[in-house]
Amino acid sequence: MKTILYASDRTEHSSPALKYAYQLSLQLKASLMVLYVHEMEQIRVSVSRPAAQIEYHVIKEQTEILTKYCEKHLGVAVDGKKLQVDVVHNDSVSDAILEKSKNFGADMIIIGRKDKHTDRGLFVGNIGKGLQEKVPCPLLIIPNNVAAKSIKTILYATDFEEADILALKKSVPMSKALGAKIQIVHISTEKEYAGKEQMEWFKDMLRQEVDTAAIDFTLIFSDKIQDKLKTHATTIGADLLVLLEREEKGFFQKIFHISLVAKMEEHIGIPLLSYNELNL
Repeated sequence: MKTILYASDRTEHSSPALKYAYQLSLQLKASLMVLYVHEMEQIRVSVSRPAAQIEYHVIKEQTEILTKYCEKHLGVAVDGKKLQVDVVHNDSVSDAILEKSKNFGADMIIIGRKDKHTDRGLFVGNIGKGLQEKVPCPLLIIPNNVAAKSIKTILYATDFEEADILALKKSVPMSKALGAKIQIVHISTEKEYAGKEQMEWFKDMLRQEVDTAAIDFTLIFSDKIQDKLKTHATTIGADLLVLLEREEKGFFQKIFHISLVAKMEEHIGIPLLSYNELNL
């Protein structure tokens, strides 16, 4: 992994998320780009100051504010290499993030989760969902109050599909770079699957693709997927939850159904990394 794009709302309450993104970039030896999407008010055109000139000065001013924000909370200089900043004008936050991620060649996109302290949290409305459907790389969604710490336990929730194998192939190199262990869990009802047989098949498939020495497997039967996943994550001390976004069904849809968005922090209190099946 070489490049990480973190979209910031530049508030004091999201500063822990900035520190988390920076710490992760250091652990993965990746460059971090901090992006701020400025929603500019309607510009009044005048003969003396054309709209393009006004926009240029506004973006320059906002970039200086973003630079000071990063340097204040990270305690390091924005060097334009390992730590970069950029401000863009766009009425759509998700479109701006997608465009910048492609231009920057991002290997991961990080956004903060909306909390009660801000009206502009990035995971609000359809922004997070819209990104997940289109991102060309993994999307990491983190609580704005998350503490910057080393990732030692990664929890991957599987549906026993071949796409999960592809997502894990991408997760294993990251886990090795972090020195983390991967815990794979499948949660289903007794009636839904022949769980043990499915788990053995999945293990065999995965062993053909990656080294599973640092991977543990757990099968849990329960009708309450969200609650059981939260409990299991707490029990094993998971630092990161990884899910696969599928076109039709899967854990991501079950957990992030629109009616549950407001309960995100209550159900999953750790950073969540999602892969899009279409981009594996």
